[in-house]
Amino acid sequence: MSRDQREQRRATVMVWAAKLVWQTNAKLFSGLVFMAIIRGVLPAALALTIRGLINSTVEVADLGTLEIAPLMPWLILGFALSTVDAVSRLADRLFTERLQDDLNLRITGDVLTHAATLDLGFFEDPRSQDMLARTQQDPGARLATLVTESQKAITHLIVGTSLLGVLTAIEPLVPLVVAPFAVPFLVFQWRLSRARHMEEYSRATKRRWTGYFVSKLTQGEAVAEAKLLDLGPLLVRRFRKILEEFRDRTAALHIRNFKGSALTATLTTVALYLLFFRVAVRTLDGTVTLGDLAIFGGATARLRFAVDDAIRALANSREQVLFVSNVLDFLSVTPQRAASGTLVSVQPAPVRIDMRNVSFAYPGSTKPVIRDVTLEIRAGETLAIVGENGAGKTTLVKLLARLYDPDDGQILFNGIDIQEMSPEDHRRRLSFVFQMFGRYEATIADNIAYGDWRRMLEKRELVEEVARLTGIHEMIEALPNGYETWVGRLFGAHSLSGGEWQKVAVARALARDASLLVLDEPTSNLDASAEYRLFSRFKELARGRTTILISHRFSTLGMADRIAVMKDGQLVEIGTHEELVGRPGVYSTLYGFHERLQPRGNSVAKEIV
Repeated sequence: MSRDQREQRRATVMVWAAKLVWQTNAKLFSGLVFMAIIRGVLPAALALTIRGLINSTVEVADLGTLEIAPLMPWLILGFALSTVDAVSRLADRLFTERLQDDLNLRITGDVLTHAATLDLGFFEDPRSQDMLARTQQDPGARLATLVTESQKAITHLIVGTSLLGVLTAIEPLVPLVVAPFAVPFLVFQWRLSRARHMEEYSRATKRRWTGYFVSKLTQGEAVAEAKLLDLGPLLVRRFRKILEEFRDRTAALHIRNFKGSALTATLTTVALYLLFFRVAVRTLDGTVTLGDLAIFGGATARLRFAVDDAIRALANSREQVLFVSNVLDFLSVTPQRAASGTLVSVQPAPVRIDMRNVSFAYPGSTKPVIRDVTLEIRAGETLAIVGENGAGKTTLVKLLARLYDPDDGQILFNGIDIQEMSPEDHRRRLSFVFQMFGRYEATIADNIAYGDWRRMLEKRELVEEVARLTGIHEMIEALPNGYETWVGRLFGAHSLSGGEWQKVAVARALARDASLLVLDEPTSNLDASAEYRLFSRFKELARGRTTILISHRFSTLGMADRIAVMKDGQLVEIGTHEELVGRPGVYSTLYGFHERLQPRGNSVAKEIV
């Protein structure tokens, strides 16, 4: 990116941030701008008030009287300005804190809302993870810091300008001393701000590694194996190596900042002190007043700090603009799949599915995962999909759910291309139990209700109906607080076994009145008796739905009307269990291998099919 493009990018981010802040709370934003102006002119006003008070005091003393009336206007003005200064600081803090809270709510909500619109492929793409990590670095605080640093810059610029005007009236050489140091220091801080941002930008991947190491040593599911393998010392060593690198590189930036700042501070202090000496000499010859001398020393020190603070605030603002641009980059990501479908189906369940010459490769890959698949799934039938790992089974149902769009071919639901359907309507017609099913930190009732939360979250009778239907009511009633038991290890005191979690996941899927039910390894965590009880209810549970089963267990396949066999992303066989076993092919080979592993006369598959 060229320099002009970078400058244009920063201007775009600044305009976007300003609009966002204004839309979030225009009154607080206006209040902060007003406070910046007030606090900017106060130091010069106080300096002039003190000058007037001192000069009036000297005049009264020269007259040899104790008349205090000439001093009263200056004393009253000084009191008023001091009061305004104190109250404005409190108001500034109040406005800042309230605006920070509002911005944090707004920008975090915007980020999460936008994330909900993005394709699954974006989150599964490793190239997106660094962008996500940068976006998650407290975006609300970054935007709030941009506002406060910009306000500081305005305040200090006004302070510096007003004090410079007062001091120039006393000593015309002041601007000639300040400018030669201020401009190089601004360039120095400007470059340093970019260096700090680039350093932080480059750390995204390694920060994710540190989070990974922490999770392996602190999260319950990973801790057991880490302890058994004694991985603690190794992971801690790798964690420390990354943080030590961060520390050393940050220290180098701190030292660079210190050297440049110390040099500038020393030179400006020497130059301004020489001017102070010059003003003292001029006071003796009567060219300037004692009041001028009195405020010159304090005002020049304040001027130096104001210039320093203004430059640092400008540099920090620019740095925050660069960080906020990370958020804007994320919000600018658009879904790869088209979301323009508007058709809303009014056809009742179950659904008929037609896949016509469907092919698909994951983003960033040239190798197709699904190749020229043509498949009809009849309305109301239960179709099992089998195949070895990597055959494309899960990818196929992701295409049905429109988590991805096929690169070639069509997928029709009741004769309608799903890309022409409203995405919201299409999702309402689906219910999934993924192999890596969700384990939500919530009550067990909520875990079931999440299947159709708009309809069920506040209606316990519907939750209990689903629990009874799926055979887990007794299991739930046996929990410490029944349906109100909070499950999960992060916030609750009770967790479920893998099999119990899977039963809840099945209930959650069946809670939705969906046309298509997809079960990806639905019994992988269940024992034989629990699996049998599920099978015995399955026809009732699946009534009125088209169902797709993905399984490696031949016992599960007993629930299927037909079986589709996939290999290397292609559909190679389809038929009933008896038909497929009766002819040479992939299925009969897999089934024969399964039979050889079973104890003689104890084949679960034989019992069911």
